Amino acid sequence: MCEQQVNKAVIELADTLDEQFDIAAFLRRLAQLSVDLLVADAARVMLADNHATLQVVASSSQAEALAGLPPPVTPGDGPGPESYESGRSVMCADLETARATWPAYSAIALAAGFRSVHTWPLTHRHHVIGAIEIYRTDAGHCTDAEAEVALTLVHLATISVLRERRRQDADTLAGQLQQALNSRLVIEQAKGILAERIQLGVDQAFALLRGHARRHQLRLATLAAQVVDGTYDTSRLIHTEVRAQLDARSGSGSGAGSERRGGRSGATLRAGTSNDRRGRNGR
Repeated sequence: MCEQQVNKAVIELADTLDEQFDIAAFLRRLAQLSVDLLVADAARVMLADNHATLQVVASSSQAEALAGLPPPVTPGDGPGPESYESGRSVMCADLETARATWPAYSAIALAAGFRSVHTWPLTHRHHVIGAIEIYRTDAGHCTDAEAEVALTLVHLATISVLRERRRQDADTLAGQLQQALNSRLVIEQAKGILAERIQLGVDQAFALLRGHARRHQLRLATLAAQVVDGTYDTSRLIHTEVRAQLDARSGSGSGAGSERRGGRSGATLRAGTSNDRRGRNGR
């Protein structure tokens, strides 16, 4: 390991401003650089999902032997989960001594030909997002110089992953806001169309549109879009909803008062449907 190689690796990991940034490919490169610079035999990288469960997401090109290792589900499954849970490095100079600590894990790792494993958490400002395990086929401790290089690599990698996640979150939020704005605009257009056709205020037209969407279990924005593009029969919508309002009003009272209310509503319905017919015929 020479200083020039380390500097080159640092520059490579820091250069993540490409719009086509691929986290999986980036972490595979991190694993391979760790193997090359620390003179190791294999490496695997783990990231936590939204439920704080670790998943192996990348490994070095020499890591075929790691395929049989237990999945990193709990701290008892090996050094990676333990490092993630504690936020500290976990060093195992001889896996033979770890049989009591990680019985299933150490047995499989030893059978795969590995004798030592050194692990660092992917952490930045107490935010731990995963861990990296570095394997060797011989027993031995990690030197201070090697530990310093490993810490530099994982620190850069963590910052890059967090930055990309935040960019993706920002893009998702922007898309959601744009979708909400588009939905609001199409609803306003649909309100205007209904208000013009049946000579109602826009608030009454909105109540009509919303009531129909609820009664027929339709998304309001979807119904509004169909009203605007003409694929939904607005005459059916108007007739159904005004009829429903009449029925609701006639059932809410009795006697002369109810009849008077019903009479006024009936007159409104007739006027509305007449205006609707005249509007359509005129067009």
